[in-house]
Amino acid sequence: MIVKASIVTPSQSRSITLIRGVASTLPDIPPPPVSKPSVPGRESEPHYLISIGASVYDHSLSHVKWTNPETQESFEAWCGWDFTLLSPMPQIEIAKKFSYFYLSASNIETAAERRAGRNTEIPSHPEVIADGFAISKGDASNADVQILLTTLRDYYLKHKERLILIKKAQAEYQAAAAAWHKANPPKPENHTYWLKPHRGSRYLTKEGGQ
Repeated sequence: MIVKASIVTPSQSRSITLIRGVASTLPDIPPPPVSKPSVPGRESEPHYLISIGASVYDHSLSHVKWTNPETQESFEAWCGWDFTLLSPMPQIEIAKKFSYFYLSASNIETAAERRAGRNTEIPSHPEVIADGFAISKGDASNADVQILLTTLRDYYLKHKERLILIKKAQAEYQAAAAAWHKANPPKPENHTYWLKPHRGSRYLTKEGGQ
C-alpha cells in the first residue's frame, strides 16, 4: 500500500499511529445482496428467547421479572429459591416449547448492606414459602406463567447440589483470574492502524488520515 500520510499520537505509555494510503482505484463496491426471508420452524417446534431479570435477597428470596416472548405481556413474581444458581442454564424445554434462556441475576446480602451503612430493605411482597412462588404482576392464572415457574423450580430442586458446585467453581475461577491479572498486568503496546479509503469514501475529503 502506498502511504499518503501518517499521524503518530504519543501518550505516556504507548503511541497510536494512523497511516492513510492512497485511495483505491477499484470499481465501486456493489450493494449487499438482499437477504432472504427466514423460514420459521414447524409449529410443533417453536423457539423462544426468555429473558429474565432477578434480584435475589440473601440467596433465598428472588424478585423475578420477564416478558412473555409471544404476547409481550410483562410479569413479575416472588420465588422462594435462589435464582443466581440458575445462571449456567442456557436453554430449557417448557411445555414442549424449546426455549433459550437468558438470566441476569444478582444477590443482595441485606445484613452486609446494613453494616456498610446502606439501609437496604426487601420491597414489600406477597408471602412466599420456601421453594414456592407468587405472581405479583400479570395474570396469576396464566397457564404459561405457572408452567414456566414450575419448570424452573423443578429444575432448581433436581440439580440444586450440582448448581451450587458450579457456582462455587465460578467464584473460585473468577477470584483466581482476578488475582492473576493483578499480578500480571498487561503491558502497554503501540498500535498502528492502516486506512485505505475506497473510491467514494468520506475519508477522501479529509487530509492527514483523519
